[in-house]
Amino acid sequence: MNRGPAPAAEIVVAPNCMRGYASAAEVAAALITGVRRVRPRVRAVARPLADGGDGTLDALYAACGGVRHPVAAVDVLGRTRKAHWLALDRRTAAVETAGVCGLGALRPRELRPLRATSAGAGQAVAAAVEAGATTVLVGLGGTAVVDGGAGALAALGARFLDRDGHEVEPVPERLPDAVRVDLSAARRLLEGVTVRLLADVRTPLSGNLDSFGAQKGVTAENRPAAVRALQHLTSLLGQAGDLTAADRFRTPWFGAGGGIGFGLSAVAATTAESGTEALLDITDPGGSISTAALVITAEGAIDPGTWQGKLPGTIARLRRDRGLPTAMVAARAEADAATADPLVTVHLAADPPLDAPLVGPALHEGLARAAAAACRTWAVAAA
Repeated sequence: MNRGPAPAAEIVVAPNCMRGYASAAEVAAALITGVRRVRPRVRAVARPLADGGDGTLDALYAACGGVRHPVAAVDVLGRTRKAHWLALDRRTAAVETAGVCGLGALRPRELRPLRATSAGAGQAVAAAVEAGATTVLVGLGGTAVVDGGAGALAALGARFLDRDGHEVEPVPERLPDAVRVDLSAARRLLEGVTVRLLADVRTPLSGNLDSFGAQKGVTAENRPAAVRALQHLTSLLGQAGDLTAADRFRTPWFGAGGGIGFGLSAVAATTAESGTEALLDITDPGGSISTAALVITAEGAIDPGTWQGKLPGTIARLRRDRGLPTAMVAARAEADAATADPLVTVHLAADPPLDAPLVGPALHEGLARAAAAACRTWAVAAA
C-alpha cells in the first residue's frame, strides 16, 4: 500500500515532570496526543527528560537502563522512607535528591526550613559508594531543604560539635551552636570517589534563599536564621580545611537542591554542571532536541527560575543558537517570566489559568490542547 512520502520534519516533545501530578513520560504522552491531532503526518518523537530535579532517575533509567537499588533514607523531617539509587554500571551510580528530600512528598503545612534535613541524600550516596560506585551522579533540584548539605554530610560521617564536644543536630535551627565540624570520616568514605553534581539551576548558595526560599517555607521571619546557618556552615567548613568553601558559596550551580552539592564538595572530588545539558548529552546523544524542526517542552510553571538553568529555558537557549523555535507548555506562567525571544512561545494547559491544578484526564487534555496550539503557531509540515 502506498502511504505517501515519509515525513521530512520532526517534532520532539521533551518535557519535565509536573511535580506531584504527572511524570515526564505522562506529560510527553499527552503532548504527543495534541501534536497528532493537528500534524498527523509529521514524525513526533517523545523524549521525557529531567534537569537534575524530580524525574532524574527515571530519565537516566529510560535512556541507559541499569538497576534500581532500594535504600532506607530519611525524608526532610527525619521520617524513614524507602528511596532508590540507580546503578548505571558496576562503578557508576546516580542519586536523585528530590527522591529523598523532595518538595513533592510534603504538604504545604509540613514545610519547616529551619528543621529540614538533607540526611537522606547523604544516605543514598553512602549506599551507592558502599556498593562499589566510584562515580556518583547527584541530581540537584526540587528539594525542601536549605541546609547547605549539612545533613548529607552528617549522614556520610561528618560530626558537628559544640564547645563541649557534643554533637549538634545539623539542621539550620541548630547549626549556629556548632563550633567545629569533623569531616574525617566522610572524607575517608568518599576517598577516590568522583561526584558529578547535576544542578537544575545556576543559582549560587549565596542566592538560593532569594530565588527559591519561599517555595521551601522561608519567610521574612525565619529568613535571617536560615542565612546565618548557611554563613556559619561555610565558616565551619573553611576551618575544617575546605579551602574553597567561601568561594564556592558564591559559585553558580552550588545553590541547587538547597545547597546539597555545596556540602558534598567539602568531602569529595566534585564537578558542578547544568543538569539539563548533562542529561541531554546522556539521553539524547543524537542531538534530536537541538536539530528538530520544533521542540515542545513543558514544566509545571514558567517562572524566573525557568531562565536560571531549568529544562525549558535551557532547551530554548540551545535551540536559539541554531535559529530554531521552542514551545513551552505549562500549567501556569508568571507575568515576570515572559520572554521577548521571537523563537519562544508559551502555551498554558488551562485557559484561563485555574486556581486549582488540573489532574488526571483534565490535565492530559489540557496538555494536548496546548501542544496542538503550539503546532498551529509554528508551521511544521511533512514534506
